[in-house]
Amino acid sequence: MHTLYTRPETGGFAVHAALEQSGTEYKVVTIDKSKGDHRGAEFGALSPLGQVPVLKLPDGTAMTESAAMMIYLGDLNLEAGLGPPPGSALRPHYLRWLVFSAANLYMADLRYYYADRHTSDPAGIDGVKTSALADLTKQLEIVDQAIGDQPFLLGDTWSGADIYTAMIANWHPDVPALFAACRNLERMCNGVRELECVKTANRYHKSF
Repeated sequence: MHTLYTRPETGGFAVHAALEQSGTEYKVVTIDKSKGDHRGAEFGALSPLGQVPVLKLPDGTAMTESAAMMIYLGDLNLEAGLGPPPGSALRPHYLRWLVFSAANLYMADLRYYYADRHTSDPAGIDGVKTSALADLTKQLEIVDQAIGDQPFLLGDTWSGADIYTAMIANWHPDVPALFAACRNLERMCNGVRELECVKTANRYHKSF
């Protein structure tokens, strides 16, 4: 069995949806930050940084890094459709957009919401947030252009890259304004919202 350690409204949302879609047996363990669960010795052994999500594998070892979990779960059951199989023409594009979202969108989002972690000068917090929001918006505009008139990033078929990107897009501090400017992105996010695996994950995470 796989065990997902997470909490609502975090990057565990996409992994939760991927677990559901993969068909593998899993359970969810909530790490309650208000109770200090993330500082406990047991969780610390799984996640040295004290961050969620963490995916414990059936052999007892642990994975961190949500994008890596998405790739792993996609390869675990290729028939689930979370990602194109290795060797397919779409595989490089799937990996590109999944990593783009993790390395750029996710990081810009964290800089915006946790600006104090990115400067030692309290007077610089507003500047960090302004820069982060500008980066996040520009990067989402790039995604919007990449989608074009397609339903999803890879064309007619959704993948884990769409779930991951839609999750972060919906963390934007002004989603209505974002979608007004990025109609292709809005269409993709609406399509992701209708996936059964996403609906299941959303009942816990409330990310959409």
